[in-house]
Amino acid sequence: MRNPLASLAGYVWPLIIAVLSQGCMVGPDYSRPSVARQDGWQTVQGAAALEPGQVRWWLELKDPQLVSCIEKGISGNQNIKEAEARIREARGLRGVAAAALLPQVNSSALYNRLRYSGTSGIIGQLPPGLIVLEQDLFQVGFDASWEIDIFGGRRREVQAATARAQSSVENYRDVMISAVAEIARNYVELRGAQRQLSIAEKNSDIQEKTLCLVKIRQDSKIASELEVEQAKAQLERTRGTIPSLQASIRASAYRLAVLTGQPPNSLLDELLTTSPIPNPPDIVPVGLPSDLLLRRPDIRRAENELRAATSDIGASTADLYPRFFLTGQADPQSAKFVDLFRANSLAWTVGPSVSWPVFHGGRIRSNIAAVEARRDEALARYRQAVLTAMQEVETSLVGYAEHQVERERLALSAESQARAVNLARERFETGVKDFLTVLDAQRQLVDVENSLALSETQVLVNLVGLYKALGGGWEQTDVSKQPCDNRS
Repeated sequence: MRNPLASLAGYVWPLIIAVLSQGCMVGPDYSRPSVARQDGWQTVQGAAALEPGQVRWWLELKDPQLVSCIEKGISGNQNIKEAEARIREARGLRGVAAAALLPQVNSSALYNRLRYSGTSGIIGQLPPGLIVLEQDLFQVGFDASWEIDIFGGRRREVQAATARAQSSVENYRDVMISAVAEIARNYVELRGAQRQLSIAEKNSDIQEKTLCLVKIRQDSKIASELEVEQAKAQLERTRGTIPSLQASIRASAYRLAVLTGQPPNSLLDELLTTSPIPNPPDIVPVGLPSDLLLRRPDIRRAENELRAATSDIGASTADLYPRFFLTGQADPQSAKFVDLFRANSLAWTVGPSVSWPVFHGGRIRSNIAAVEARRDEALARYRQAVLTAMQEVETSLVGYAEHQVERERLALSAESQARAVNLARERFETGVKDFLTVLDAQRQLVDVENSLALSETQVLVNLVGLYKALGGGWEQTDVSKQPCDNRS
């Protein structure tokens, strides 16, 4: 009759093991720390505290070539591809950590041909032929080991690896936002340089006509040689700005091609055709400062790094406690292969084991102190990321608002200066004013038109910076498929 205690043990031990394996986890649990907050933005001119939509913000600029460049960059930018590879790496490492929670099973196979000495030891004292000196040995081995994670060290390692995998996803999103913003900024600067080039060429034509007029007046003894040389100097000064602008345009086109993952000259045909600077939208939805915690990938990345560092404390603390294992081994052995899998050829062992660090010279506690310090570093980085994000948004908002005012005033100034040039020419031709007045008016017109072009460019550059600071645009371009969650 079977022993009832043995039967009871057969049911109780698996239950005990299951309970212990889901036991407590040492170390602190993560909770989102408090950070500095503010209720609203100081500057909202040209912006509204509305909830930002999950849209490709560059579509709001209504420039097909810009959209084309950004879409090419999303699919071809090498920094984005590098960040995507880091996601796969982090997920692989997370799988390595999770594998430690499962039993580890290994197998092996062995064949040996053995021959014993017939003249040594006890064999040499036996009659010849009594012992077979040559033998075959066939062996198949299976061994298994399972660490019962009673104190949660392995589960803390999985938590940390999961958080780092999610951090790599946020890093990918951050790289994407930066790449898109860099493409947009270079595109706007290219169009701005084209606008300046157009102004320089237009004014060169005007000044060339003025020079011709002055020469005609010189031939008529109305204008002097001095006035001719002044007109010529003004013309050459304006023409001198053209080569640097052409070089700047090509440099921006080269940068855009590389940002889209192509050779530098691949976009010249489509970008060297002059197009206007894109118009900014009437209203930019900026949301509330608290939205940054949920939307900006760099803040989310910093929080996941903090989450991982917190779990590392528990993984290191578990080293202070004993580690429990269940191990087993089965080794069928036989001198003949046909007998290898018979019951009486099986040799096996099974049983629990425990390992407990008794004295390591303070290594474990020193490691815990180091990990706690790394957690505090991650906490400081997270809080600094929040402060930096709010500063970047405030800076971009005020830059965007003030440059809009500057652009409007420069536009009025350019209109007035153009009228001043016409008036100065008319008075010069009628002899009321000298030629120096015309030259000065033309010079001021060139300066104010260049300033206006730079201001129009800067408005768009600040707008791109604002969208980047808000952390939007990755939602519909996110190809990091099925990002890891933070489950343990």
